[in-house]
Amino acid sequence: MQMNEFFITIILAFIYSLFLLNLRMKIEIKQIRVLKVLLLVLSILSIVTFIQSLETATGLLLVTEIVALAILPVFVTMTYISEIKTLFGRFNIGKKKGSPSLINNDLAIALIQSVDFLSKRKIGALITVERNVSLTNIVDKALSLNADISKELLTSIFMPSTPLHDGAVIIRDNKILCAKAYYPASERHDLPMNYGTRHRAALGISEQSDAFTIVVSEETGRVSITVDGKMEYNLTKEALNLYLENILKIN
Repeated sequence: MQMNEFFITIILAFIYSLFLLNLRMKIEIKQIRVLKVLLLVLSILSIVTFIQSLETATGLLLVTEIVALAILPVFVTMTYISEIKTLFGRFNIGKKKGSPSLINNDLAIALIQSVDFLSKRKIGALITVERNVSLTNIVDKALSLNADISKELLTSIFMPSTPLHDGAVIIRDNKILCAKAYYPASERHDLPMNYGTRHRAALGISEQSDAFTIVVSEETGRVSITVDGKMEYNLTKEALNLYLENILKIN
């Protein structure tokens, strides 16, 4: 391969990366995967072309090639950022300093009462309790509240007539940190058809962190939880209370 072919490959990878980053939230999961594979192929071709061109490239051209190749991992990293975050979460990289997250009994009671109220009225809800892995990157893009938790506040947030009902609530240190938080949906293909947008979002955040998320279905009123990439569907009030005790270590 000639020198110009190498730079054409780099330019194509650059253009593709910008295109993917711009449309990432607007295209289907299958399309995202196809585009990711294309970038991976382009990256491999660029590396192979670079190695082959080492025999003919000298001086300034060689330095330019090395710089161009060094830029490529940046685009690859940005494209695969969700997978990288998931990997970090699995190996507990990026944990918050300090002891494991604890919630007090007042918060647990407010959660149970709120979920019960929302479930009986089939009001959809997505409530996440941050544990050891920080969700700051998502919190920064949400609507900040930093309010004391109560049944009244939590249920009012998810009322369909309010501007805050869409998205998730994130709880940190026994406070409602933010509302209107949006999570990347799980890309798994083995999920049941009855898992809606909220369920897939809850699974998505559980795959990228150790957060504990409660989901209330808008269609059925059923309550589910996600943690560590797994979902427990259609929980009773008693079962939810047990999860709060075991996973969130109520004090």
